[in-house]
Amino acid sequence: MPLQVDVNEYWSVDEAIEALPQLGGLGVEYCEQPLPAGDPGGAQVKAASPIPIYVDEDCHTLADVAACAERAHGINIKLSKSGGIREAVRMAHAARALGLGVMLGCMTESGLGISAGVQIASLCDFVDLDGNLLLLDDPWPGVEFRDGVQLHSDAPGLGVKAREAISDPR
Repeated sequence: MPLQVDVNEYWSVDEAIEALPQLGGLGVEYCEQPLPAGDPGGAQVKAASPIPIYVDEDCHTLADVAACAERAHGINIKLSKSGGIREAVRMAHAARALGLGVMLGCMTESGLGISAGVQIASLCDFVDLDGNLLLLDDPWPGVEFRDGVQLHSDAPGLGVKAREAISDPR
């Protein structure tokens, strides 16, 4: 089973350079955001890493993509941070033009946000759209997991429809 690691900006440059070869030896496919966003040591870590580095907190909009090429092998696009589908598509194309890998991620969001992300999933190498699983009562059903597989509605548009009644959050 493939394994990916998201360090969420926790390591220093020295810690990343020490840990990444160990992760590679364990078969980890990639490491996401090992350093704090904007850390000037990103290029050094990229050069030393035996596994691809993807950045998330470093890359929110199209304007960020080119700078990420210096310190990462790929970017993680999140629709809720990028401004939507159109900007995310632009980011994916810009990343590809720079030789970067593309991942699609999400925040904790409803099935509406997840279904929007599904629209561009084919542009990406890796897709992590599971934020709706953290919601007790998703107001926009249409995406579900069954037997470890994410299933999407075949309804028109984004394939979701608002629930008529949403549980009282109290």
